[in-house]
Amino acid sequence: MATTTIGLLGTFREFGLSAAAIQAPTLPDEDRDALFWFNFLSTTAVSCAVLLIAPAVASFYREPQVEFLLKLAALGFFISGLSTQHNALLRRTLSFGAIFMADFGGLFIGSAVAVALAIYSADAVSLVVGSIVQAAFSSVVTIWLGRWLPHAPRNLRAHLKHASFGANVSVFSLLNFLTNNIASIVVGRWGDATAMGFLNRAQSLYALPSNFILGPYLQVQFPLLCRAFNNDEETRRIYSSLLLFTGITFIPAGVVLPFVAADLTRIILGPQWIETGRILAWFSPAIVSLGLIGPFGQYMTSQGRVRELSLWGLGDFAIRGGGAAFGAVFGAQQAAAGFSLATLVVATPILVWITVRHGPFRFRDYVSSGYPGILIGLTTLVAVLLSKMIADSGSIESLVLVLSFSGTAWILTMFALARTRDLLLRPNPKGNNVGALQK
Repeated sequence: MATTTIGLLGTFREFGLSAAAIQAPTLPDEDRDALFWFNFLSTTAVSCAVLLIAPAVASFYREPQVEFLLKLAALGFFISGLSTQHNALLRRTLSFGAIFMADFGGLFIGSAVAVALAIYSADAVSLVVGSIVQAAFSSVVTIWLGRWLPHAPRNLRAHLKHASFGANVSVFSLLNFLTNNIASIVVGRWGDATAMGFLNRAQSLYALPSNFILGPYLQVQFPLLCRAFNNDEETRRIYSSLLLFTGITFIPAGVVLPFVAADLTRIILGPQWIETGRILAWFSPAIVSLGLIGPFGQYMTSQGRVRELSLWGLGDFAIRGGGAAFGAVFGAQQAAAGFSLATLVVATPILVWITVRHGPFRFRDYVSSGYPGILIGLTTLVAVLLSKMIADSGSIESLVLVLSFSGTAWILTMFALARTRDLLLRPNPKGNNVGALQK
């Protein structure tokens, strides 16, 4: 409950200013300093807001401990916000080695602290303290490796164009967060902490592929897309590669998920979390959709179409958030089903249309980039169905068989198709001109 609230307010802390720093064609020292101070002000304001609303949130969920957890989490929230612009500048220059050192070091140390405290106390406070330690370590290392300290604020009004750009990105981020978490909020308010816990854990597992596969890939590709702005051919090439990658990764994964979710969750988390596995299976259509529209937000931001992006956030909240909220009235599984089906059936076609209607990416580019993932998904589905005919569900042997069959079909089809084979064996066949784009 506390984490959901912090995540909601976290969309305001950055205020879209990281995207503004990366997307800007040039970034003089004055702009860089202004972005830092804009970020500092938004971080301070939102951290204070966390402290102020903590009692109301605890009352909303009818859980008194949420108030203390939120007040404690506000410290880590503030600390992590101090290095946001330093992280954005490292990404702008593709300095991902430095980002890795800061993020991995913070994750390792913060997780160690959290696990040690959890073993000792078995209390949610351990997770919050771990996040504070993680934020402190990552921020210090990010600032140190960034080798830059801002000057005192001067004439911030002259740099409000960046704040305006960031505001549109922030509105989209806020609405996107609400869309993805409205079901948890509804279940937590009108259900109980246990039901919300099952749904929240399923959502966390659903987000793992995006966080650990798509997220890092987009961190690299987003600055390149920004540098390719006004170069239509380069933009189409980069975004085509992005969609090709997401298609062959997430469409087959979404196809396999309903057949393995329950068994996989039971093995990873234990039999007491079997309900989470049943909920997770319903996120399959949403994962398939990631293969087709996963990089949409980064594409629109790189093209400067942030006003359209923020307006779509309202439609997205009505479509996907509405589906999730309606389903949540009936239960956690229905919430996941409403969210996923609305994503695949309604939101995905609209996002494809928005992407291509002003170019430079065209519908035929979409077809060319998307068909390998769809074809691989179909062959993977056939392999899964064959494996289910051989072994009964509910055993480790059945899970291994399904994963083996589907994985084999996945790999063989990827190497059978020329485009995916080139992506795997020659990931930069035409030259990415990274050096020129960096400059």
